Amino acid sequence: MKRKYGTLLAAVLLLQTLTACGTDAPQPAVSGQSGAVYAAEIEPKAADEPFCTQQADFALDLFRRVYETKSGENVMLSPYSVMQAMTMTANGAAGDTRTEMQQVLGGDIPLETLDQYLYAWRTEQPHTDRCKLETANAIWMRDKDFTVRPEFLNVNREWFGADSFLAPFDQSTVKEINGWVKKHTDDMIPKVIERLSPQNMMVLVNAVCFDAKWKDKYEKDDIKTRDFLNADGTTTEVEMMYSDEHSYLSLDGAEGFLRDYDGPYAFAGILPPEDMSPDEYLASLDGKSLYKLLTDVQENEVRAGIPPFAFDTDTELQGILPEMGMPAAFSDGADFSGISEDVPLRIDAVIHKTHVEVDAEGTKAAAVTAVTLRENGVLVTEETKFVILDRPFIFMIVDTNTHLPVFLGIVKSISA
Repeated sequence: MKRKYGTLLAAVLLLQTLTACGTDAPQPAVSGQSGAVYAAEIEPKAADEPFCTQQADFALDLFRRVYETKSGENVMLSPYSVMQAMTMTANGAAGDTRTEMQQVLGGDIPLETLDQYLYAWRTEQPHTDRCKLETANAIWMRDKDFTVRPEFLNVNREWFGADSFLAPFDQSTVKEINGWVKKHTDDMIPKVIERLSPQNMMVLVNAVCFDAKWKDKYEKDDIKTRDFLNADGTTTEVEMMYSDEHSYLSLDGAEGFLRDYDGPYAFAGILPPEDMSPDEYLASLDGKSLYKLLTDVQENEVRAGIPPFAFDTDTELQGILPEMGMPAAFSDGADFSGISEDVPLRIDAVIHKTHVEVDAEGTKAAAVTAVTLRENGVLVTEETKFVILDRPFIFMIVDTNTHLPVFLGIVKSISA
């Protein structure tokens, strides 16, 4: 059976209160809940160095903290997904809660300006038969005993294209949400939530689908057997995919390359120095140096090798994001009055799940973020570089327009 390749990602945000409150089929939000008034003019803001550096900082900080909880496992996350989900949520925050979330997500960039940057990034994504990156957003609201501020729905409609729906928040709503996610992730993520509790009041969902073929396909002769040295010292025989690239990456002893997809995205493979693990190398970087690594590309012949790999990552971020600088959003003192004046809300849990496959045809991956709120054969010269990913390595799927990673991961071992 022919396989379909791509990268998919979904982010789900569940909002709860301690007050209970349904049962009819979900329906489009009505006037007063959906917010029929939109901005007179959308002004996107193109990615620049301050935005890209801050986004790279966020990606590194988040990844390092997640990796520390994984005991040397293969790990991947999507900083793009988490950024989309958390910024949508932050648009309903106020007071210190908003200030903290803005600082973690945007640094010195005001939240309103961050919305403009993310709007431009989302709407300028390509869509062709050989390369697409699509982002969809939606909001479900309990249809009884919960009033949502139109301004909150408007800002997420304007900047994130988020549709809004009223729903009874019973099992029919669970089915509706899971069906939406399955559709917008090309059937790769069939289910996100199992049930909704009486405390759930709102669900915000972000889904992103990336599907791209390699610009230059691998031929049969490009694939040869080679041993991969796992982090524990064992070896696994892999079908290494060799190619000749022309984009060489180098910084502080690490070497890497970019391999293009058939569109404005690239696979970045990075080998840390021999005496460093991939996580130790990432710990030595900040957003500015990561951005430099991905932008200071040298035109040099690179004999590159990528092993096929696949794995899943499940993680919870509710203990990590407060440590990054937004504790108020997770406390009883959280202020999400920008969402509702009736019900006090706080973030209860943030769950992030990913899946990735890389092989000779292309890349396939998926990610889900759930945020719960509750009340309260080539000519070789001396100049040729060799970067064969036959030991633990870092990988990224990079937007070559912004030079930012949409996905960021570490491969420590490969199973037979």
